[in-house]
Amino acid sequence: MKFITKILILSILVLPACSGVGSVTKKRYANSENTLVLVDMTSRSFDLQDAGSQLQGALEDAMADTSYALAGESARYRLKFKILDFDSGNRIARIATMGFAESARATLKAKVALFDGPDMVGAWEVKSWVGGGPTGGTEEKLFQRAAKEITSHLRGDF
Repeated sequence: MKFITKILILSILVLPACSGVGSVTKKRYANSENTLVLVDMTSRSFDLQDAGSQLQGALEDAMADTSYALAGESARYRLKFKILDFDSGNRIARIATMGFAESARATLKAKVALFDGPDMVGAWEVKSWVGGGPTGGTEEKLFQRAAKEITSHLRGDF
């Protein structure tokens, strides 16, 4: 019994030490086929600028569901967007009316265009809204829905 215990302890200590990996890389190409950079072109209005940065964050999160990889300035595609209108609405009114009051809705309207170099290859106008319900809906959900619609266009679902 002690012999088996010694073998198990020895194998636990020795076997993990017998693994490794090595790599030599020689690269002379740039894989930029599906790289994308996000460009916020929202005007300098503080409310719209804040909405633009929230939409950019939601887009960065939603890009995980696409075949595009976010890259820097050397990206092949540019996804330009501009917030045209943003209204955060009244969350308390959305909760109180269970989402039936359209005046309490949070709304977002944005123009989005996809460029391949200097050529525009697609353009969309995205309208998103959160009506309410028991929790009243959040601005975060508003931007997530807009980002989901934009990435659906990128995938070619529309």
